[in-house]
Amino acid sequence: MNKSRFLGLILTILISLVVVGITSPTVLKGIKLGLDLQGGFEILYEAEPLNEGGVVTKEALRQTAKSLMKRADQYGVAEPEIVPEGSNRIRARIAGVSDEATVREIMKKPAELTFRGPDGKIELDGSDFKEGAAKVAYDELNRPIILVEVKQKDRLADVSKRLLGQPLSIYLDDQLISSPIVQAVLTDGKATISGSYSLEEARELAEIINLGALPLKLTEKYTQSVGATLGKQSLEQTVYAGILATIFILLFMMVVYRLPGVIASVTLIVYNWGILLIYYWMHATLTLPGIAAFVLGVGMAVDANIITAERIREEMRSGKSLLSALKSGSRNSLRTIVDANLTTTLAGAVLYFVGTGAIQGFALMLILSNVFSMVTNVAFSRFMLNLLVRSGVFSKPGFFNVKEKDIRPLSEKKSFDDEHYYRIFDFVKHRKIFFSISSALTIAGIVSLLAFGFNYGVDFKAGTSMDIAVGKAVTQAEAESVLQDAGFKPESVVVGGGGERVSIRFDRVLDAEKGEANQVLTAFRDRFGDQVSAEENTVDPVIAQELGIRAIISILVASVGIILLIMLRFEWRFAVAGIVALLHDAFLVVTVFSLFRLEVNLTFIAAILTIIGYSINDTIVVFDRIRENMRFAKLRTFDDLCRLVNVSMSQTLVRSINTGLQVLVASLLLLLFGGESIRLFSLAMTLGMAFGMYSSIYIAAQLWVVLKWRAMQRKPAAPAAETA
Repeated sequence: MNKSRFLGLILTILISLVVVGITSPTVLKGIKLGLDLQGGFEILYEAEPLNEGGVVTKEALRQTAKSLMKRADQYGVAEPEIVPEGSNRIRARIAGVSDEATVREIMKKPAELTFRGPDGKIELDGSDFKEGAAKVAYDELNRPIILVEVKQKDRLADVSKRLLGQPLSIYLDDQLISSPIVQAVLTDGKATISGSYSLEEARELAEIINLGALPLKLTEKYTQSVGATLGKQSLEQTVYAGILATIFILLFMMVVYRLPGVIASVTLIVYNWGILLIYYWMHATLTLPGIAAFVLGVGMAVDANIITAERIREEMRSGKSLLSALKSGSRNSLRTIVDANLTTTLAGAVLYFVGTGAIQGFALMLILSNVFSMVTNVAFSRFMLNLLVRSGVFSKPGFFNVKEKDIRPLSEKKSFDDEHYYRIFDFVKHRKIFFSISSALTIAGIVSLLAFGFNYGVDFKAGTSMDIAVGKAVTQAEAESVLQDAGFKPESVVVGGGGERVSIRFDRVLDAEKGEANQVLTAFRDRFGDQVSAEENTVDPVIAQELGIRAIISILVASVGIILLIMLRFEWRFAVAGIVALLHDAFLVVTVFSLFRLEVNLTFIAAILTIIGYSINDTIVVFDRIRENMRFAKLRTFDDLCRLVNVSMSQTLVRSINTGLQVLVASLLLLLFGGESIRLFSLAMTLGMAFGMYSSIYIAAQLWVVLKWRAMQRKPAAPAAETA
């Protein structure tokens, strides 16, 4: 027994848990929450010139975004996110506001630059100045000054003559920026603004004047808003679901895998803490879909521990010593883990670069989960397993959930298809039945899509949807009465969430200028009280079309990327079988949504892409074992192929079931206890996980058998070996 290694293991576990316990409150408190978790709104503005003949330039867009940022700051908004997007758009994310309507009204007004006399009269405005003419220069004492030029010389001459020796104050909106004194009559249309400016202040004033010469009108094209009450409620519900899922996974690992399960539980705790710490360091915004990805990431991260533990148990049953089993099991499982994580990370990367807003938050969490899982659930886990095994304290097979009677002598000759280790199931025998079932479901899906199509959400159809949390039971008649009395005729009104939530769908975009969305909320508050909170999602037709195209592109790019990745790591027949299986899983989820008229929106697309990543992740584990066993198998007949696949699948069956079960439970807990706004997302994920388990066992490998056998039949038979 090596006491120092055992002590090192205990200290590693204690230090890890203590660090997690001490730092977690600070990390959790410092994480920036998205608007869907604390209330607020996200708006995509389209900018156009305020004056006829003007143009929208990159500089004007940047300066307008800067102006919006200042307005938000002045209102007291904490850490607003306002960034230019494309050639004529600005995206604003404002979280944690109590009076959303007022802030939205302030934000969308054009920036108004004015020059006012001592009596407050506006003498000049931004449109009087030449575009881009304001520049920073230096006077004879090397002090920063601002050079400006107007379009009409006579007007500047008149103003400077009347206000000679008096201040001509510069205002942006109603905020005083500077009050330079008119020191001469300016007849050439040019002026110099001087004062006790620092270089930075002079540059900022020049930018403001240039912005004032290019005022932009902002129109809301995409809006998502969440009331503070709804955000808090969603956060509490989803965190509760996440805690339940994590507890289930930790208990499962410890009960099923004994000591390796205990170590896996420690690494999972460190993994959870590490992901949140990275978000804290990055100042990244944690959204509701991000929490969903985090919970699912826990379920998928445990896969690395399960794969490693199963391979160690397998090596121990073959007669190897505990240390040899650890080395062989870790080495053989690493390639499988890397291949599986690569595909899911690829799906996340596509989501991040093609998606927007909340989908990017989901994708970022998915990518971080996969990458950081390699650090904690592979490297850190194996470090502790090495300390455990080399200490010699727990050397009995029972501590690793291996029965003594299952261990065979190392000297005994073994083959890859030895049935002593596994019960070999004949999965391939019934392939035609499962092919027929899947084909029938696919045909039903095609018919459903042709007959009913999709129930598109406003993300893809355009219009406005509102989710009203009333806080008390409401009947369908009451909800419709409120809307009718307020003068609104929505396309649909659905009461759910135990009768306390009203989902309203308009097939038109509610007028932001008239504040129609706020009128709907006010109508419900007048009837049911001030506790009423709302979530709004408005999408302009142009944006809806763009989102639809981007969704299709994201699915195609992810699928093509996965095909190429599998072809590089395996062979093209594996790639074809894998892509058919993952499209099969995604399409079955699509079929359910079409048949039951469930809403299809951007988060649904995120779920589909995650299903694709998980489905191929599960399938690759089976493919990897087939590829490994091919080195020992003699493939001459169809039965040989079937034997290879049946053995490989039987060897990975426990891992597939255990991993699939944990991810499925995590997804199901999100569905049952998570926030209402991710309910359909969680449903899609739950269905996808179930279909993914089915396809990895009954579709993917059997399809590879068919393709491989056809290739073998086309090859000329090898000449018979000569005998002496």
